[in-house]
Amino acid sequence: LERLPTDDRGRAIRLACSETESAEITSILGARLVSEPIIMSKLDDRGGRPEHQWTIKDRPSMAITPEGSAQPSATGEGGVPVLFSPWEAEQRVEQLEEFDVTEVGTGAWMKQHESLEQLNLQAHQSAQQAGDEFVLETLITFDKLKLLVHELLAIEAWRLHVFPRVKRGLADAKCSMRAYFCLFHEATLVNLLALCLHHAHACEALGDGAAVELVDYLARRLVDLSVRGRDWAKRGAEAADRAAVAKQEEEGSSSQGEEGGMSSARSVSLREEAERLDKQTPLEGLENQATDVIVQVSVGSATLVRYVCEHLNAMPVGVMSRVVETHDMLVSLVPVLENPPWTRRLPTSGQWQKLVEDQWKNVPNEELLNLTKTEGQVWLALYSLVSNPEVRKRYHFNSFRKAQLLRARKYMNEVLLDQLPVLADVQRFMDELAMMEAPHPTAEQGGSSVLRLQQVGAWQEKLGAKARDWSKVAEDALSPRVFGAQTDAQDKDLQRLVDNVYGIDGVDDILDAEAAASKSALYSQPLGALCVSVLVLPGHSELLRVEYDQSARDKAKPVTTPLGANFLRRRWCVDGAKAQQAAEQQAVEQQGGGDAAAKEKAGYAEVPFSKPGDAAKLDAVLAAADNIKDDGTIDLERVASASKAGSGAQSGGPSEGGAALPFVLKAECGFLGLQPFSVAVASEAVDLPTTDDEAQGGAFPRKLWVQLGAVKENLAVQVQLVRAAKDMPYKLADAFVSTPAPLE
Repeated sequence: LERLPTDDRGRAIRLACSETESAEITSILGARLVSEPIIMSKLDDRGGRPEHQWTIKDRPSMAITPEGSAQPSATGEGGVPVLFSPWEAEQRVEQLEEFDVTEVGTGAWMKQHESLEQLNLQAHQSAQQAGDEFVLETLITFDKLKLLVHELLAIEAWRLHVFPRVKRGLADAKCSMRAYFCLFHEATLVNLLALCLHHAHACEALGDGAAVELVDYLARRLVDLSVRGRDWAKRGAEAADRAAVAKQEEEGSSSQGEEGGMSSARSVSLREEAERLDKQTPLEGLENQATDVIVQVSVGSATLVRYVCEHLNAMPVGVMSRVVETHDMLVSLVPVLENPPWTRRLPTSGQWQKLVEDQWKNVPNEELLNLTKTEGQVWLALYSLVSNPEVRKRYHFNSFRKAQLLRARKYMNEVLLDQLPVLADVQRFMDELAMMEAPHPTAEQGGSSVLRLQQVGAWQEKLGAKARDWSKVAEDALSPRVFGAQTDAQDKDLQRLVDNVYGIDGVDDILDAEAAASKSALYSQPLGALCVSVLVLPGHSELLRVEYDQSARDKAKPVTTPLGANFLRRRWCVDGAKAQQAAEQQAVEQQGGGDAAAKEKAGYAEVPFSKPGDAAKLDAVLAAADNIKDDGTIDLERVASASKAGSGAQSGGPSEGGAALPFVLKAECGFLGLQPFSVAVASEAVDLPTTDDEAQGGAFPRKLWVQLGAVKENLAVQVQLVRAAKDMPYKLADAFVSTPAPLE
C-alpha cells in the first residue's frame, strides 16, 4: 500500500474486501502495512492450562507440551538436564589421542580441543549441581588422565618454543584467533585436571610417570608466580587506577553538590582507553592474549598444587620425593604468600584490588584480609605439607628452610584462622619450629647420601627437546598444513568450535555463575505491571495493547525447573475494563450482529485478524501493490482476480479456506524493588491453521497457549488465547508469569 498513490489505496481496499472489512482495514492498518518477510513457526494447538514443570522450558521454544508428553532428554541425578549425555562423553573420551608439538593447530587437533572444551564444561556443570561426575569416571575408565598431562606438556612446549617464532606471522596472516585458542588449550587442561584431581582416586589413577611430569609442570608455574607475578599484577593497573580516580571524583562532586564531574572524568578515561586500543597492533593484541592465558594458567595451577599436596599419600612414592626434595614446594609456596600476584594496590587512588574469577575487583580496606578462593588454595597446600606425617619424615629442616618457612608466620593472624581454622596446627608447628635449633642432616634424611636415584620426566624431555629444529617447526606451523590455510574470517574450525561449545544452552551459567546469580536476584523482585501487545505480521504493527492485573485470589505457586532452580508462578488477569469490553464483544458476536459502535467499543481485547480467511483478504489487498501500471494506476482486473482467488470470500466464506493473519505477542514487564527496571519479551510468530475444518486436520482450537521468554532468561510469560465459537476471533485471556524465587 505504501507504493500506491494516496487516492488509489482506498480503491484497492474497497475492491478486495467488503464495505465493512475495508473500513476496518483502512482505519487500523492505513499506510503502515509493509511487506517485510518474517520466519513463521507452528504453535501447538492443544488447549488446557499448562503445567509449569513441563511447559516452562530452559530454551526459548514455542512448543508448549502438556504434562507427560515431554521429549526425553539426557538428565543427571534428580532429573537435572546435562549438556550432553554420558554416552556422548564416553565417545569423546575414547577418541582422545596424543598429539605432538608439530600437530598443534591442525584440523584434527582443533577437533580434539573442541571435545576437551565440551568435557570440561560438562564436568563443571556436574560438580556445580553435585550430580553424577560421569566425565571424571569415563576419563579414569579409559585411562585418559595421563593423556591430559601429555597434552598439557605438549601445549606448554608449543607456547615456549613455537609461539614466539610464529606470532608475527600469525598476526600478519590474520589468523590470531586460532592461535589464541591454541594458547587457551593449556588453561582448559589445567581447569579440567583441577576438577579431576579433587578426588584422591583420580590422583592415584595418574600413575607414576604422569604424576611426576605434572609435579614438574606445577613447580614451573610456582616459579612463574613468584618471579613474574608482580609484573602480571601491574597489567591493566593504569586504566583501573584512572577509573578509581574518576569514581573518587564523582563521590567528591556529589558530596559538594556538583554535577557532571563524574561524567567528564569517566569520558576522559574511556577516551584514553579507546585511543590505546586503536593504537594497538595485531601483534601486540596477540601478545597480550598470550600473557592473559599464562596468568590464568599459573593462577589456576595453585588449585592443582593444593590437590597434589593433599592427596600426596595416594600417589606413587616418586611423587612425594619430587615434591619434598627435588622442588621443595614447601619453600616454593612462601614467596607466593608473601607477594601474592592476585592482590594489588593502585598507585594514585590507593584502591586495593583482588583477582577473583580472573577479574580484578575492588576490595574495601576493611575486607582486605578476607581470603579469596585462590589465596585459600595456597594456604591449604601449605597445611597439607606441614601436617603430613610422611612429609615430616622425609623433609629435613636446615637453617635455610627454617628461615624461609618462618617468613609465612607473620601472616597467620586471628582473621586468617577464623576463615581457615585448620591453620591453627600450622601456627603451632611454626611456633615450635622457631624455638628449635636447625637439626644437622643425617644419612637417613638424605643429607649425606652417596647414591641418589631420581626419576626423569620422559615426556618433557621428548616434547621440549633441545635437539629439535624449532625454526623448521615454526615454518611448518605457518604453512597451509596448520595456520596458513585460512584466515579467522574463513576458519570453519573456529565456527564449529563456537557453535558446538559456546553456543550450547546452559553454558553461560557455567562460565559466569556469579553474573547469572546477580541477574536471577534482579528478576526475583516484585512484578508491578504487565502489558501484552499484539503485533500483526507483516510489519509488526501494534494493533492491540492490553493491561493486566495480578490475580488477588490466586497466590504465587512455588515450582522447580528441570535444572533445579526455584521459581514462583503467578496468575495475571486482563484489566477489569478490558475484560468487560471482551464480554460485550462476545455477546455482540453471539447475537450475530449489533451496531458498529458497540462492536468498536468491545473490540479492544480481540486479537485482530485472527479469524479464518483474514490473511487471504489482506493478501489480496497487498496484491494491489504489485499490479501498478506504467502510468501509476492500478490494474483493477488483476487485483479483482487475485482477490477472488486468494480469499474465497465470494463463494464459500472465510471458514472454508484461508488462514488467519500471523501475529506476535509482546509482554512488557515492570519490576519494583531496590533496582526497579522494565523489560520486554516476545513470542515467536504464531501461524494459525489454514482451515477450521477438523476433518482436514487443521482445526482452530478453542484455547491456545503462547509462551514468551524462557526460564533460562529468568522470565517466562504464558498467555492464553480463547475464542467463544467457530469462525470467531481469539481474545487475550489469563497470563501466567514465572520469575525466580527471592533468596531467603
